[in-house]
Amino acid sequence: MTHSRLPENRIIRGIRLKTLILAGLIISLFQFIAPLQAATSWNILTKTIQKHLNSGNEVVGNIVLVQGATAIIKLQGQDITVGNTLVVKGKSLPGVPLSLQNNIAWIRITQFIGQQARGTILPGSQSIPPQSLLFHKGHNQVYLYSNLAEPQHLKAYQDLTRALQNHHIPYTIKTWPQLCTPDTPGITPLIIIFETEGKQAFCRLSDRDQNIFFQNSFALNLTPATTRKAGGSFSQTNSFNNVSTPPINREHSFTKATSAAPGTRPYGKVKLKNPYNRLIFADFDKETGPELILLNNQWLELYHLINLKLIPVTRYHLPKKDFIPLHLHAGDFNHNGQDELYLTLGRPTVVDGKKDTFLSSIIIENQGKSPKVLAKNLPYYFRVLEQRDGKRVLLAQKMGEFKQYRTPIWWAKLSEGKFEVRSTFRQGRDIFSLYNFNLSPFNKEHLLIIDEHGNLAGFNAKDSELIVSADSQYGVFDESPYNQKLKEIEYEGGFSVTKSSDIRYTARRFVKRKRDGQQIFIIKKGRAVNPSLGEKGVALVSNGETRHDQIIGLQWRNDEIIESWKSPKLPRDIVDFAFTKESDKELMVVMTRNRDGKYALELLH
Repeated sequence: MTHSRLPENRIIRGIRLKTLILAGLIISLFQFIAPLQAATSWNILTKTIQKHLNSGNEVVGNIVLVQGATAIIKLQGQDITVGNTLVVKGKSLPGVPLSLQNNIAWIRITQFIGQQARGTILPGSQSIPPQSLLFHKGHNQVYLYSNLAEPQHLKAYQDLTRALQNHHIPYTIKTWPQLCTPDTPGITPLIIIFETEGKQAFCRLSDRDQNIFFQNSFALNLTPATTRKAGGSFSQTNSFNNVSTPPINREHSFTKATSAAPGTRPYGKVKLKNPYNRLIFADFDKETGPELILLNNQWLELYHLINLKLIPVTRYHLPKKDFIPLHLHAGDFNHNGQDELYLTLGRPTVVDGKKDTFLSSIIIENQGKSPKVLAKNLPYYFRVLEQRDGKRVLLAQKMGEFKQYRTPIWWAKLSEGKFEVRSTFRQGRDIFSLYNFNLSPFNKEHLLIIDEHGNLAGFNAKDSELIVSADSQYGVFDESPYNQKLKEIEYEGGFSVTKSSDIRYTARRFVKRKRDGQQIFIIKKGRAVNPSLGEKGVALVSNGETRHDQIIGLQWRNDEIIESWKSPKLPRDIVDFAFTKESDKELMVVMTRNRDGKYALELLH
């Protein structure tokens, strides 16, 4: 029996051996196929991404000519209308198609001219290369999110990111809160979700509407640590909901959000005998309260404004008769308890037969009851800026040889009667002018910028990315013109008329006030000044109605720039404005000019 059972045992052992070998082969094959399938899956994923990225990233035109802040465009797309914003792409991402490169300039279409269009280059734009291609502002971005605590240590995640890089797909890694934050207007993201639960991994590609374009799952050899449970809807929440916003004081008229500010009443009007360019209030003598300071091309005058009467204090004659008054600011930066006055002044000159202007600014302080010059002939524009905490700082910037402003913007100081610039103002590294921006009080990375054409937009100061544009246009503030030479003579009207200089204008007042609900105040120009008529205001008439100027209070909240306060509309040119207090009443003092060229101070409360 033993002899007869031997073959059977051998057969059984043989079957068992074959079974083990086959099982081993199956296990080995599974171990080989799993990563192979995963690698193949990433190829499918990258092809799916590329397929969806092609949509909405086609060329719609190209730059024909750039003149200052205006661009002439040849359009290829048929769906472009006035008001659309087109973008110019950079080339800073090696191996990445142009349509997926970062935006470097934004152009808002303002007019069609036959087969071409004219557009305004928006603030924050970089230099535009000749013949640059244009794309719609709306474009795709790829976001990558994982709930892994240390995703870089998981091979499958490493393979995924390597596949994206090998296929030249730029992507941004997002946390879950960032994924639930509203996108920059115009961005249409594709979202890669790579999550694990236990020893199972899941990956899907979707859009904001939860449409699934790709998905797969596979087993892992271990259970990795995670930061949150897999799954969940990344519905967008308001990124500013958690920002502490100061309450609005409803008893103060400058914080009332109204359509036409009916709660703001005219308090009175003071006629001025002479024309002026700028006004401020400053604590010049540290005894009798703030003085009203007025500046024109002849003198600096100081008054007390009491019961709608101007009581003279003192006058300082400008040292030359050809000064052009550009800006007037005040602040105590030598810390002696009284404000210094910072006069930004230009002087006309001729360079190589071209009309030009150079800066010759002055700093003045009170000495007894007479103004004392602390510094003069300074080649700087001055600005006193209120920071987010309400503290005021002094900024300075030089004039470019052929450009109105030359970066950088500097922190400045006054020490022992000596003016000097310090380090650069870091948040202003990409800002073209020290006058045309303000710090958004509700987000430390945000800047509000208005360009010389009256376009207002919100930017991320960290990467200079456009975030939001204002719905309203605030008009051209064409006050205090001065000449600046051109690098090359331009020919106009064929070759019979030449142009060797451009006319520049001073910037409008752009004031942030912490005490007035963190609002930013600005002049909205519905009227225009004809430079050829000098100081005389010109009323614009549209459809039989006279156009108006207005002071607007602004706030950037909830991904929107809102007009939180409005003054009455004035059928006169608003030249400048400032704030003061009289008998415990907060007053806004507005300098106006009527069509006859007569100046006045109009008080609102």
